[in-house]
Amino acid sequence: MFTRNISPILAFLALFLLSCEQKTTKNKDSEEIEISFDLPENFELDELYHPSAYGQGSWVALAEGPDSRIYACDQRGKIYHFIKPGENEVLKPKAVDSVSLEIGEAHGLLWAFNSLYVAVNKTWDESIPEEEQNGSGIYRLTDTDADGELDSLTRLLKLEGAGEHGPHSFVLSPDGKYIYFIAGNHVLLPEALKEKSRLPTNWGEDNLFTPFLDARGHANEIKAPGGWIARFTEEGNDWELISAGYRNPFDLAFNQDGELFTYDADMEWDIGMPWYRPTRICHVTSGSEYGWRTGSGKWPDYYPDNLPSVHNLEQGSPTAVLSGAGLNFPSKYKNGLFVMDWSFGTVYFADLIAEGSTYTAEREEFLTGVPLPLTDMIAGSDGHLYFATGGRGLDSHLYRLRYVGPENSTEIAKSTEEQEELRKLRHRIEKYHSQADKNAIPLAWDNLDHQDRFVRYASRIALENLPTADWKQQFLAERDPLKVITAGVAMARQGWKESQSELLSRLNSLNFNELTESQKLDLLRAYSLSFIRSGQPSVADARAVIQKLKPHFPNENNAITREMAQILAFLNADGITGELCALLQKHTREKTVIDRKMLSEETTMRSEHYGPLIREVLAKMPPSEGIYYGVLLSNVSEGWTKDLREDYFQWFYDVLSAKGGMSFKACMENVRLRALSHVPESEVAYFEELTGVYSPETVVADLPQPIGPGSEYSGSDMSDMLWGDGMKGHKANFENGKRAYDAALCILCHRMRGEGGATGPDLSQIHTKFGRYDMLFAIYSPNDEISDQYAFTLFHMADDRKIAGRILSEDADSVQVAPNPLNPAYSVSLDKSEISKRELSPISPMPSGLLNRLNKEEIADLFTYLLAGADENHELYQDEAGSQ
Repeated sequence: MFTRNISPILAFLALFLLSCEQKTTKNKDSEEIEISFDLPENFELDELYHPSAYGQGSWVALAEGPDSRIYACDQRGKIYHFIKPGENEVLKPKAVDSVSLEIGEAHGLLWAFNSLYVAVNKTWDESIPEEEQNGSGIYRLTDTDADGELDSLTRLLKLEGAGEHGPHSFVLSPDGKYIYFIAGNHVLLPEALKEKSRLPTNWGEDNLFTPFLDARGHANEIKAPGGWIARFTEEGNDWELISAGYRNPFDLAFNQDGELFTYDADMEWDIGMPWYRPTRICHVTSGSEYGWRTGSGKWPDYYPDNLPSVHNLEQGSPTAVLSGAGLNFPSKYKNGLFVMDWSFGTVYFADLIAEGSTYTAEREEFLTGVPLPLTDMIAGSDGHLYFATGGRGLDSHLYRLRYVGPENSTEIAKSTEEQEELRKLRHRIEKYHSQADKNAIPLAWDNLDHQDRFVRYASRIALENLPTADWKQQFLAERDPLKVITAGVAMARQGWKESQSELLSRLNSLNFNELTESQKLDLLRAYSLSFIRSGQPSVADARAVIQKLKPHFPNENNAITREMAQILAFLNADGITGELCALLQKHTREKTVIDRKMLSEETTMRSEHYGPLIREVLAKMPPSEGIYYGVLLSNVSEGWTKDLREDYFQWFYDVLSAKGGMSFKACMENVRLRALSHVPESEVAYFEELTGVYSPETVVADLPQPIGPGSEYSGSDMSDMLWGDGMKGHKANFENGKRAYDAALCILCHRMRGEGGATGPDLSQIHTKFGRYDMLFAIYSPNDEISDQYAFTLFHMADDRKIAGRILSEDADSVQVAPNPLNPAYSVSLDKSEISKRELSPISPMPSGLLNRLNKEEIADLFTYLLAGADENHELYQDEAGSQ
């Protein structure tokens, strides 16, 4: 996900890195402000080119071809090419040309097999014949007459899906035989890839209870397998699905060991919820699943049917991933990864450390800049690092980073012989992921209890590629607890309904007290998967599972308690409702937070500007452990007393006083509504009155009216107010700024420092993402740039009506839509049979002309308030800085 990141106020902000030196560059060709860089010691940065200054867009993809020719693509425009400039040289505009073919809008470029492979990220236009356009898909460009110009275009694979979670990037395999491609979760998986998949294709949401969809409508229609990784050969043949279960990974890279990695995005609107997951580096092994599911359905990383990350990086917007192997950098960087965070303008270096057949990582900040919306990077043939900034039409630059220090051949930690052997073992097992071969059974079975989780996972996938009849008897005869659990997960995932009793009986035979904590969690997931895939067990089987688990509930381990709670609630165990309510109250009272390692102290302390705000939000986060039980209880229909229900519904007042991600309060309202659906009809009115309803309309009633008089301001008027005399002599006042912010209705749709609506982006860090010009025109003319993350869906009805709104939910017959961004509580139901077409609305949910209600002084107050990040202690509100 791209996020705007331009700020004049922070141009000279220095981040505190002891080993770094600072360099400031200035854009010579426009009024864009200076960029403050922190560079590692002994590195030099060259600004090579400024595409935006010459009408060449915002570059988001780079690749190097033969003869030092670099290709670059504008996110919404052409593919450009140029010869890489030499030392102490910069690019001249006349040296940059565009590819003559009608193709562009690519998120990914790769030169391989004497061709340029292009991942186009562009919605197909239904009004234009398919053969006359080049929409989302993978294309191969070649030079057929060897004149140095690409002149032939072939589409290798059509893709359905586009936007910020659309088709992304490529990497060539170390052996040079395959191209690996990565796509975000809004790209439908082509049928061709399902035909040859290293993952079992019977994927599902696999939640014991129906998940809550995002309350703001994001990705509500997107189901498993989520984002995915596939590979293909030179001619675009032999497509094979390698890995899935991601949210929005943007790029991928191989390390020196030939292992593949990616950097996946978080869902920042979920901060504070029990299902929130941070950005993370993932090891892309054969058949791997990383558990992204929409809404609250995301799997915790301890589930055995997905894999854990190599390293969590907390919040950010992942873009490029690059191996250090091809860079002329000190040897410490050779086996690690460089990863880019677009939002915070940071290149991290993740030093990969072998651990069993996989890796862990130690992370450091390598390069930072303000503002620096990083998009892509490549290792040049000269060993230098080339990277671009831009995205979403932002000001774009091309840079070269060179190491100029002494030769550095410090020996780096290598894999031990045991670790290399474990990787070889995993690879031997993984060969059976692409073929159904009974010879896999002995090798896989021997390793179902392996202490290395990745080896154990690979062994289970090898079994799942075979009919369960081929190994059922071996499972029933098995006595090793971990093999029983791992094979039991495989059996459950295959929907072994006709033998569910046998499966549950084998699981029940294990001694719970003798299992390790991770084995207990795996066992509990095996039970849940059996119920998810095969349905409600018989009364006798349900009773046996309850008798097995109830003596151990609750557990000292919170994760074990959570998983047991789900199962016992699903099976309607006696007394479980009261016990869940007790856990709800306990963890809410103790403010227990599920540890997701969301932010490190190092990250919060890196900036005088970002750190305090981040720590403030974290300090007021909801008790996510308690929320887990609040959500779970909304699915429980039996075992309630009036006292329990009163305590439960009163709890919503407590939890809604906390501050979470953008979707937090609206999601909790959906939880409350689901819980009310289980209340007897005669008592609904009582509990509705007891709990109240979260509604932005209560905010509307308290909003101040503009002082005015306003005017029909033009773009020229706005520019004069910003760059002319409009801000000159303005006396900044915090209270006036807050009043103008409320009067302009910003608070209805946007959050500022944890307060406000949730239908638009959070504005708490707008001053770090927008320059004054961008900020002003994003408000003045919101239709110019509409992120597909916030765009409404436009419905064309059979009677020629058009209705735009945010999708709240959808079933087989209807779509529930919120058409009014200033009143999210209002919704309409659309009959699917009456919908003739749907598409992204070209009109922004943010109304135009909001500033017309304010006078010029109020507009100045508003922009000062935004530039100060609503911080009354900001320098803009100090006496010496009060005049603009």
